Amino acid sequence: MEILAIVLGCIAFLGCGVHSQSCANITMDSCTIPEGKIITSVTSPTPDNCQQFCQIYKSCHTWVFRTIIDNTENCDLLAMNIEELLGQCQEVGSYRTVSFEDCIDPTSVSHCEGFSQGGCSFTGEILETLPGVVDRQTCALSAELRNAEYWMYNVETDDCVLYGINNFDRTCNTARGPNNGQGNC
Repeated sequence: MEILAIVLGCIAFLGCGVHSQSCANITMDSCTIPEGKIITSVTSPTPDNCQQFCQIYKSCHTWVFRTIIDNTENCDLLAMNIEELLGQCQEVGSYRTVSFEDCIDPTSVSHCEGFSQGGCSFTGEILETLPGVVDRQTCALSAELRNAEYWMYNVETDDCVLYGINNFDRTCNTARGPNNGQGNC
């Protein structure tokens, strides 16, 4: 019993390295980029290449790469960091075992901080849809309490959707990251 309590505490508090998910798998969706924050848009074959374009511009703090746009400008270079971008997004989410807050904190030592995905569609079992949840932190706590695989929080509606592990899948068409983060995220 004592070992079980230690293991559960370790998983809940630290993550203990038991998950393969990283900060690159957090979701930020329905984001509106304020006027003047897009430095330029370029055509890029990969997210790594998009990040390299961002590194050319001193004012570029974040890049956004979209796979749904073929043969056109699919890489936006932004003069805003991940925290500023988060404030422009209506939906956020994460695997239960990944700390969303650490992933958006530039001083964190989490793997792949500043990276995220968007344009995601989700399939699988919905465990709960909780209305009136006050913030994303409470939604993440709800995922812990329900042992959900993934949670999504809608800032506008205050809805928290908890997905189970059964047949869960997430497909995204947008990747984002900082100008100087690890390219293998």
